Amino acid sequence: MSGIIDEGHWLYAAVSVAALSLLLHAAVTSLIYSTYEAVYRPLPAQQQTATPQAVAQQQTVTQAQTPVPPGYPTAAQQYAAAEYARLGIVAPNFVYDQKPLPLVGKYGWWFVSFAPGSFITEVMGIAVLYVPCLILLAAMYGSVGSFSVAFRRDYGPLVTCALMAWTAGHLPFVIAGLALPALGLGVKTALVLWMLGAAGFGILMAFGVRTLFGIGLSKSFAIVGVAALSFSVQAKLFMFISPYMFSPFLLYYAYGMFRGDLGDIGFSLRQRQSFRRSMEAATINPRDAGAHYQLGLVYQHRRQYTEAIQRFKRAVEIANDETDAHFQLGRIAREQNRLQDAIDHFSVVLSQDDKHSHSEIWREIGATYLAAGMGEEAKDALEKFVERRAYDPEGLYYYGKTLEQLGREQEAREVFNRCLEAVRSMPDYRRGDQRRWRKLAQERLSVRVNTPVKDQAS
Repeated sequence: MSGIIDEGHWLYAAVSVAALSLLLHAAVTSLIYSTYEAVYRPLPAQQQTATPQAVAQQQTVTQAQTPVPPGYPTAAQQYAAAEYARLGIVAPNFVYDQKPLPLVGKYGWWFVSFAPGSFITEVMGIAVLYVPCLILLAAMYGSVGSFSVAFRRDYGPLVTCALMAWTAGHLPFVIAGLALPALGLGVKTALVLWMLGAAGFGILMAFGVRTLFGIGLSKSFAIVGVAALSFSVQAKLFMFISPYMFSPFLLYYAYGMFRGDLGDIGFSLRQRQSFRRSMEAATINPRDAGAHYQLGLVYQHRRQYTEAIQRFKRAVEIANDETDAHFQLGRIAREQNRLQDAIDHFSVVLSQDDKHSHSEIWREIGATYLAAGMGEEAKDALEKFVERRAYDPEGLYYYGKTLEQLGREQEAREVFNRCLEAVRSMPDYRRGDQRRWRKLAQERLSVRVNTPVKDQAS
């Protein structure tokens, strides 16, 4: 996913999805559609209520049909049904029924559809429904900023990742689906292939969301799972609008309406790629520590810690007074539970600037000592931080945990309450980012309330 963000192109990805979706329908979903979703069933003679003209129309179409297995509608039958619907005529002697799906029964039709669409339907579903839903959920989670900002900044990279993930997730199962007739396998095998393709796409997208937004993998899977519900309306929506998708008047109108906004879709992706290429080019200069540091930040945001550590260490080798690089190396070491390495890097930062990053250096040192079980050292560091940043929820939470570890229960409760108040008093645009610390503080307060007094004393 990192490589797609750095080198990918959304147009190539869209073409690959459009081509593969046609093969997917031909090899896999058409069999499921004709077996479960649109099962041809002749009507009894007493239920045939169509006009003589309709019967004549159907007989003309039926004469051109070739024999097919029972229950499989031919293209001519589907065309006839569409014509009857267009003319407002009831089909004279057949209907299409839906059969229950395995395991989920008829409830499955609330969420999935295997109806055929145009070659661009899958691309439009990902671009218009799925990716905006992912960005909205990530914005609600509170780690990427507002939806409008995240949409302009991340839509291009995310839609490229989504299109490539759809192709990579479905490709092996489309190839397997092409072999179904030769192997004599049936519709249940086709269903398994479709589910495996969808699962592969979801897994790859979870890594894409994690890489682009820098959030945890469990949160990424949750966001991808909820956003998948957008596909439930894809077939139903584009079934109605697909005849008008390629109207020249509609396309010209859409271009005039959205060229100022949609024209920036590719720009956001190109901007990221240009920045990274310029930083890579700058690293040729053996004295440019800043370029290595900036690339390290990119990798750190993507949670590619091995590459980030290499870049930060290179920056420190070039300029040992690169305080920011030492600070980030310490943070990564703490996250990886290499606590002594973290303290070593933080000590260098302190020797160069004890107010680094708005005094967050003291919060990081305190959190590291807390993880090491060194309560007194953690308390001293966090006290300094809280004196300077009295309304930082993360620092207050760590300070409360430290006091709790030292057995100072009443003081810990007061600090946890200050943490809750700090989050409540923040502006809306920042509150989402600090939601984690509010939740953790509430959990610690509820634990203290439900713990018997004798346990607290012990």
